[in-house]
Amino acid sequence: MTRKLQSITLARPPDSDRRNWLRWLATLACLPVLPHARAAPYPATIAAMQAARETETSVYLHYNAFSQRAAQEGYKGVAYLFTAFSASEQVHAGNFGKILTQLNVEPAALPKPTIRAGATRDNLLLAAEGEMHSIDAFYPKLLAQIKPEGHEEAMKAVNYAWSSEKQHRDKIQQILRWAPTFFEKVARTIDEKTGRYFICQVCGSTVNVIPESTCPICKFPSTHYRGIEPPA
Repeated sequence: MTRKLQSITLARPPDSDRRNWLRWLATLACLPVLPHARAAPYPATIAAMQAARETETSVYLHYNAFSQRAAQEGYKGVAYLFTAFSASEQVHAGNFGKILTQLNVEPAALPKPTIRAGATRDNLLLAAEGEMHSIDAFYPKLLAQIKPEGHEEAMKAVNYAWSSEKQHRDKIQQILRWAPTFFEKVARTIDEKTGRYFICQVCGSTVNVIPESTCPICKFPSTHYRGIEPPA
């Protein structure tokens, strides 16, 4: 991903995308510990959860704005897609916040980014690029960053987010392949084929049909799925 939200001005510095967070975390992990300093038991995990929570919250807010823009432009299916993905990102951010609480770190109030949503075509491609980067780079690197400290719940939260985004890898790849040239056809196809979206409130799994018994990702009962309403 060049930048997950490269065409949007954020309230924080432009180096706040997922790649640069990972570089920052890697640098943090290499810093020496002062001889008499009392280190936190999970410093890399805490830093990773803070960064991931802030990033996913920003993505959640951007997807909400993208949904509103798509609805204004008459792309109802794309608007609904953004609404569903936004709800999934919110679950991920919430899970990372819960891990911080478990580690006795109070989740800080996050600055609200300044969002300038572009045309729906650009927003869709930007989001698709970001999702592919999450699948291929962000989450695996985040997992590698925290794995040495062995915090099981933190690793579970990362795996939940990673697996829920991998559910739609094929659809995202199709968007990246066809939308640059045939955006109108792609958008209308999404309009025609979109059913209902349901989000697992435990892991963020996004499906069109609720599983019969358990979520395929977190294995919790399917009663944890919540229907997402299309934007008005």
